[in-house]
Order: sequence, then structure tokens, then C-alpha cells
Amino acid sequence: MNTNFQKRVLFIGMPDMALVCLSKLVSEGFNIVGVVPPHKTESTYGLMCNFVRSLRLPLYEYENRLDEIDFIHKIRQLEADIAVVCSYNKKFPIELLKSVKHGFVNCHPSLLPDYRGANPYSNVLINGEQETGVTLHFMDENFDTGNIIAQKKVSIEKNETMGTLFNRMNFICADMIADFLKQFELSTDIQSVPQPVGEFKKAPAIDPKNMKNFIDWTKDARDIERFVRALNPFISAMTNFRTVFVKVYSAQWSDKKPKQPPGTICYVKDTVGVATGNGILYIKTLQFGSFMICDAKDFIDKFKPQIGEKFGV
Repeated sequence: MNTNFQKRVLFIGMPDMALVCLSKLVSEGFNIVGVVPPHKTESTYGLMCNFVRSLRLPLYEYENRLDEIDFIHKIRQLEADIAVVCSYNKKFPIELLKSVKHGFVNCHPSLLPDYRGANPYSNVLINGEQETGVTLHFMDENFDTGNIIAQKKVSIEKNETMGTLFNRMNFICADMIADFLKQFELSTDIQSVPQPVGEFKKAPAIDPKNMKNFIDWTKDARDIERFVRALNPFISAMTNFRTVFVKVYSAQWSDKKPKQPPGTICYVKDTVGVATGNGILYIKTLQFGSFMICDAKDFIDKFKPQIGEKFGV
């Protein structure tokens, strides 16, 4: 592989951020000496490995843990100058962090120290933030707590979804990493500042296995609409209707006061209006069970929901 740069770069990541960022680095000719994919038990393992092989880059895998002696030895033998990390779901042990001369740099999709954690994309939308961003930082043994190297702010659009934000942030991450590595090529004296100490907004995973993606109809309609956008499309906001699971993909909210209790259908015409703890949520697109994805009008035509029926029971 032809390279335009001399510094030896170890790349670690998981799709989809890793695919976008690695493509950028390869296209610009950075000297990628090895790639660590997700663990073989991860669903994205095969995708990442096939993509890396298509780029003719060497893969370096571990059997069970990142602190395995054989794996650490292989990484040390690479004599990498720097490691870059683009989305990874495991803590890095100190033995691994010491195996690369100038350390590990992570690309995190939030303005640290706010929104440390697995899912900044959804949580900034749920909380109604007006902006978020990308942070490059050195890695330590904890998630997202190392010294900050650079940050870029990103405005959140009015109807932003998890998917649209995810896509934009991936390309910003790629550009920031490429810019960082170009500077690193000129000087290995990397300037960084410690993150402040204290309590900050968190970005926990929203796990469907624990039903964390289910709509709470007692909340405000505006909050539920944000929740719907924040989970679209990768997680999906869930409820149920007539004992069948329903995914809500898009909705509009109104502060009109419903007479019915939360979760009750209060409007059926061109859309389905559902009473909430404060306001009405008008469902626009949804999936009924596993067999029908449709807009609200098709849902009404097919299932004929009635005022007084309930979601979420």
C-alpha cells in the first residue's frame, strides 16, 4: 500500500464510525500498520474484518481479553508511533496503552466532559440539546476521561434523528483524525488539557433488552417526540397496540390538552393522536409487528384504530 506519511499508525475501531474513518485515512495515504477489529463475538466483527482485508491491511486480534500477553506482544512489535480509536466498547488495560510510543487517541462524539458513555447521539437529542460535538482525547484506563486534544462543535438540527446525527458526526470524526495525524507527522509534541473534575451529563446505552426503548406515555408529548427521533433508526422507540409490538419512527407533538389518560387514542383522521402526560403525540410513521411498515394513514386504513383504544398496554 502506498503511503504519503511516515509515522506508524495503529487503528482500532468498530463499524460504522471505524469504516468511515479508516477509509479516510487510507485514501489520504496514512501509514496504517495494523487494525484491531471488534471481538469475534460482536455482530460487526465479520463486516470489519472483511473491510480491512479489502484494504489489504493487517488484522490483529485477541482471543478473549485486550490484556493477553500474546496480543500485547504483537502490538508492541508493530512499533507504532500512535494509535487512533474510532468507537470501541471495551476498556483498554494499561498494558495495552503503554504498548504504543505516543499513546492512544480516541474520537468521541460529544463535547467532553459532557456525555461520556456509549450513546451520546441519542442522549443529546433526548435532553433537547442545541449543540453537541466531537472530541479527540488521549485514552486512559477509564471511558472518555483522558486529556483533551481538540474539539469541534456541531449544531443539532430541528428534526435531527439519531441516524442523521450519527452520519454527520462520523465524517467530522474522520476529518479531525486526519488533521490530527497530519500535525503529528510534523511534530510528536501533542498539546492537551486535562478534563475538569466533577459531575457531568452522561450518555448511557439505551438497551432494548431492558426495555429502555419503550415509550412512557405519561411524559410530555415534546419529550416523547424527542425520544422517538433519538432512537431512529438504530434502536427504535417501542410501544404496543392490541398486544402487538409497535415501533414508532416519526411523530409530531402538540401542547393541546387531551381529555383522555396517557396512552389513549384521542384523534383518528389523517394521523393517530395519542394522549400523553402533557399534550398529544401524533404518530406519522410506524411499524406494526414484524410485517407492516407504514405511515399513519395506511395504519388507520388497515387496522381501523378507535378513539379510546390504548397504546402501551
